[in-house]
Amino acid sequence: MFRIRQIHNAHTPQNNVALSAVLRIYEEAFSHYPQYSAKIANFLKFSSRHNFDIVLLVAEGNKNRVLGFALSFYFPDLKYAYLDHLASDPKRSARGYGVALYERTREVLIEAGCKGLFMDVPHDEQEKANYKITDIKINRKRMAFYERFGALPIVGTKYDSVSHKANQGYPMLLVYDPINTSKALSAAALKKVVTGILKIKGNMRPEEAKVKEILASIKDNQVKLRKPHYTQLETVQPMMINGLGVLDFITTGDAHQIHHLKEKGYIERPARVQFILRGLGGFQLEEHNVKHFGDKHILEVHSSALFKFLKKAETELEPGQLIYPNIFPIRKPDHIPRNWEVQAGYYCIDTFTPVTANAYKAARNAVNAALTGAERILKGSTHAYVLCRPPGHHAEIGVFGGFCYFNNAAIAAHYLSKKGKVAFIDIDFHHGNGSQDIFYKRNDVYFISIHGHPRVSYPYFAGYSDERGDGLGKGFNRNFPLYPGVDDETYLKTLESALALFRKYKPDYLVISLGFDIMAGDPTGAFTISPKGMQQIGVMMASMKLPTLVVQEGGYALRNLRLGATGFFKGLLK
Repeated sequence: MFRIRQIHNAHTPQNNVALSAVLRIYEEAFSHYPQYSAKIANFLKFSSRHNFDIVLLVAEGNKNRVLGFALSFYFPDLKYAYLDHLASDPKRSARGYGVALYERTREVLIEAGCKGLFMDVPHDEQEKANYKITDIKINRKRMAFYERFGALPIVGTKYDSVSHKANQGYPMLLVYDPINTSKALSAAALKKVVTGILKIKGNMRPEEAKVKEILASIKDNQVKLRKPHYTQLETVQPMMINGLGVLDFITTGDAHQIHHLKEKGYIERPARVQFILRGLGGFQLEEHNVKHFGDKHILEVHSSALFKFLKKAETELEPGQLIYPNIFPIRKPDHIPRNWEVQAGYYCIDTFTPVTANAYKAARNAVNAALTGAERILKGSTHAYVLCRPPGHHAEIGVFGGFCYFNNAAIAAHYLSKKGKVAFIDIDFHHGNGSQDIFYKRNDVYFISIHGHPRVSYPYFAGYSDERGDGLGKGFNRNFPLYPGVDDETYLKTLESALALFRKYKPDYLVISLGFDIMAGDPTGAFTISPKGMQQIGVMMASMKLPTLVVQEGGYALRNLRLGATGFFKGLLK
């Protein structure tokens, strides 16, 4: 797990340590211009002296280790921003931190009222590229990255051809991302932004000859953008996917959201829902409203103590107030602290899952959505998909964690188990420790999880292959922990082994905890599953020929959510 945090100043020891790590990453990633690191430090240390806002975001992992950073300058009077640098630690394997940082940068700027984001990107055309900085393959890969977000180079000006002290003698493409507007960029706005960029980067003034030359080349009232070179197929509107069955669809939408993104850099954010919906744009969906179900369905799975603790947050906390557990008492019934706030550590397994006044309502709404999906299955639906937030598979009988409060999929599986045997599989990158805990001593629900090995992946303490169930449940719990680097072929072979166990079990229903964080580039995962791999996973699930309930869990790279949803459900409904 990791978080994205905004550093507003260098006045605290924690921020100073993070800033030092940022400068180290910069110097290793941009070795051609190491002296600029001193300027980055001064930007933050003397931020009040500037007429622009500094937006420095850092991705932090365990022990607050900085994994990457994004540095931007926002011109509040212009409502435009400039992305100065985006980099992840070169010493660590690629894990999608750059994607997460760029997505979060866009969100922060949109919240501030920004209309568009500019950035310098090395030329991706052979005759214009400067090989002293990067090679052409890296340049093209970088440009393709930004194109996926709708960012395109500005053409028809001299910005990308004039050498000066701001670009260190290496002209770059000026790329524009219209993050929060559908309006075309005007020449007047571009001139003001370019003036600001040259001032920041090279202390260049409007009266200088090269500044005048560049500004004079911006003539058209409407700025021209280059046509996409890498992502043409991704920019078209979704087409109807014919020949597939109808998918019963239930979503919680954005009701009762848990607002914690600004405080802790929490990545389980509302945008996830919107990108999954884009991926479902070509399917025949039969949407159903979320029904309200009684408390008993939760209390049949979770302890009453956990239920009461989360519900009490509605009255104990003010709107917007947050509690992050940081004291963890011994978990014995006679050792529960009297102080309600301290109890958070008694009922939680980590330090990054917040308790808020909205946590219970949001979690309860997700449970109702999952039960609505299960009810559709009992009424004869072949496939039902529940797109809910927050997720649930880390919530155990008596504790919450991993951004999960109540276990939506497990509650739905329990609901179905009253009518027949349930095969329950978790394909999120992280082990479904909560689901395992709930069904560990039962044989009416056969639980299998394929996940990142707990030696190196959250939740660390559960998900080992020797965990096979207990009592009546002995032999009805199986884990397939896999080390980083798993590709389509390895994953599909593992999935086939898991489904073979289900076939011997002869279940009546199939429940899937779906996580798109197994896909390549997810910042919280370490597998490399492709969109085609997700489609094949769906095909293999469909081969079970069972009424199937799919409940959404993780997945945090927005592009993966769209492509993964399209691929998986195309395979499942084929």
